[in-house]
Amino acid sequence: MKHLFILNSFAGTKDSTPALEAKIKALPNNPDVVIEHTGGKGDATVIARRYAETGEPLRVYACGGDGTANEVLHGILGFDNAALGVIPIGTGNDYVRSLPAAYEDFLDISKMMAGDTIRVDILKCNDVYALNIISAGYDCEVADRAQKNKRLPLMSGSAAYKLAIVQCLATKRKHTFTPYAEGERIPLKDGYKTQMLAVAAKGQYYGGGIKATPCAALDDGLIDYMSIPTVPVRKFATLLKPFTNGEHIGHPKATFISHNKCKELQLKDDAPFKIGIDGEMFIMENPVITVIPKAIDIIIPKNNSNCAKIG
Repeated sequence: MKHLFILNSFAGTKDSTPALEAKIKALPNNPDVVIEHTGGKGDATVIARRYAETGEPLRVYACGGDGTANEVLHGILGFDNAALGVIPIGTGNDYVRSLPAAYEDFLDISKMMAGDTIRVDILKCNDVYALNIISAGYDCEVADRAQKNKRLPLMSGSAAYKLAIVQCLATKRKHTFTPYAEGERIPLKDGYKTQMLAVAAKGQYYGGGIKATPCAALDDGLIDYMSIPTVPVRKFATLLKPFTNGEHIGHPKATFISHNKCKELQLKDDAPFKIGIDGEMFIMENPVITVIPKAIDIIIPKNNSNCAKIG
């Protein structure tokens, strides 16, 4: 079996690839271990597909953040000989937080190479695929702002997102898209008139560890949809802690939050708007989101007793 490590030196607030490459090269000599480096956006897709097309049994390790993992997904999707492993050296590293293993084990090269695989769902938004989260509204504005914050000295990925949340509160909270689940409109609750944010998910985390969709499951064949209307800043501020911790669904002081499970979701608006897909921004018109059940194999590091529990 070929073990392909794709290293993204642009992931994260500092380049962790030299140390990671040294660990890979320190492994016992193995001709089936290959290291490739990305040079720009989209390279991980091209590299992964080139190896997957050989038909040889293949494990591809996306060494970067959620964006790198998403690129590898696009490269190997449809190739049954290939499995995806995520080595989280990026900024948010949210997808692995929903996987059934200790976070630090995904950084252990030997455990990853010896690990088992689980079959999980993915999402499709128009013609773009997502492993983890598709979002719209305020959180897309936050993601844009967070990218700028990451350039600040001593700014971690999690801190960059949390700072961006505060920065965007004043001017980026009102959005006019309307969600439809299986063709039926999802109305705003409690008489609110605009949307603040919406998340369609397979994973539970985004934004550097914010547990936005705690009810999401990786293999249930459903989209987990959560949305918050444009509430006053003070009300949203009181919600930040339960929102971060995944305690907002069903919270007695957050009855305005909508939560649905569906197989198809559409967001409609009068003009194209920003859509975040695993942290990357797109401009789309009335995007349709669907779920593709059991679409890809994900590598889980060895010695994890909970590997069967992926809900």
